[in-house]
Order: sequence, then C-alpha cells, then structure tokens
Amino acid sequence: MSLFSKFITSGLTFGLALCLSAASFAAEQDKEKEIEKTSDADAILFRIENIKPLTNEDGLTDRCSFLVTVYNRMEKKVDKIDMDFRWMDAIEKKYQIVDDSVRVVSDIRDAETYIVKHIELEDVFPHQQKSFAQEVETDKCFLLLDQLEYKVNDCIAEGDKVEMKNNKKTSRGSCVDRFNYINSKNPEYYSEFKDVPDSVLEKQAEESKAHELAGVEKAYKSALDDLAAVSKELDKIAKYEPEKKEDKATDAKDKADKDKADKKDDADKEDKKAE
Repeated sequence: MSLFSKFITSGLTFGLALCLSAASFAAEQDKEKEIEKTSDADAILFRIENIKPLTNEDGLTDRCSFLVTVYNRMEKKVDKIDMDFRWMDAIEKKYQIVDDSVRVVSDIRDAETYIVKHIELEDVFPHQQKSFAQEVETDKCFLLLDQLEYKVNDCIAEGDKVEMKNNKKTSRGSCVDRFNYINSKNPEYYSEFKDVPDSVLEKQAEESKAHELAGVEKAYKSALDDLAAVSKELDKIAKYEPEKKEDKATDAKDKADKDKADKKDDADKEDKKAE
C-alpha cells in the first residue's frame, strides 16, 4: 500500500472514530437530559427519608418511623394533602409452616401482602419544602426504601372551592394530579431537596403538637357546649314537671269545688220543691 493510500485510510479511520465519539457523546448528553427531566416544572415532589426501626417493650422491631418531605413547585400554597401509601411485602407469606416443616411459596403472587399507611399533610407553601414525621406498623423497614406505590385521594390548594352535598365532600382539589414521587435512584432525590436540620424537625414537631392540642381543646369546648345545652334542656324539663303537677292539682280542686257547688244547688232545688 502506498503512503498516500495509508494516509487516506488513516484519515478515514480517524474521521470514523471521531464521528462515533461525537455520536456517543451526543447520546450521553441526550441520556443526561432524560435523567434530568424526571419531574414536571410545576409538580409537587415528595420523597421518603430518615427510615428508622422502632422497638417495643420486648426489644423487638414492630414499627418504622420515616419522614415524608414535600417540595411544592406550584405558585400557590397547598392547604391539605390526603394520600395512601403501600409497599409490597413478598416475604411475609413467602415461607409457610406446614406440619412442622417450612414450605417455600413458589408463586410470588401467592406470597404478596402489603404494608399500608394513610398520610395527611398540610400547609406546604409555594417553592418551599416541608417534612412530616410518620410511623407505619411493620418490622421490615428496608421495604420502605424504593418500592412505594401511592394514591392521591385529595389535594386542596389555595383558592380551591370545596363542593359539599349532604355534609359530604363531592369534589377533589386542583392539585391531585401534580405529584411526582422521587426515589433514591433518581438524581433529583439529592439535587432537588435540601437536608432537613434537626432544629426544623423539632419546630415542626412542636407545631404539630400545638395543632393537636388546639384540636383537643376545640373538641373539649364543643363537648362542654353540648353538655351545657343538655343541662339547660334538663332544667326546663325539671321546671316544667312541678308546674304541670301544680296545674293538675288546681284543676282537681276546681272540679271538686264545682261538684260540691252543683250538689248544693241540687239540694236547694229539692228543698224548694218539698216546701
């Protein structure tokens, strides 16, 4: 092969390699863009973090505590969120004891069971995040890491009108379809959320306790008002009964006096006839 041919071949090889490298780089960029574009610009992001096992009096793990951290990207405040969480547990029924021997369930569908938790969150301001402490009854805290399935029952945002019928809510809020769950495999788990300082958690715990206390005080006041209303009605009944008895006694006396007067009139008439 001539020097010129070798030069041409080398140039073609280099050019091909350069094109492949450029294509690979472009593909990597597209892939990165796809990874970055994992949530909507105006979504309500949430993640689960700080998963910790909790033990009972016997020292056995029977509950897990965790945080639900919500990041509101909307332009308006989220007043209330109502959600259902569930995690599939394929271990609970995976092994069964039959006649003192352990049987392994081969069909995963037969082994499925679920850990469930109802979640209620409130007051998440625009472009801010807020964390909520939760607990769920299970001894398998590791299942809470990435296998979450969730359903948003209701999401009421600032300005939403609540429609009621027969004292029941018949409409759902405007932000029900805005939720994006971010698990630990998603880069946004680390980029979009801020770490939650202990001071913030303590403050939120105090606010939550104050909110619960206000609810208890409100219920107590309502119970006292109901008791006062019942006492008032009982007083009316108690006051009415003596009056009713007194009226009956008066009526009986009047009737007796009338009968006596009628008898006297009859006697007087008989005396006149006799004369």
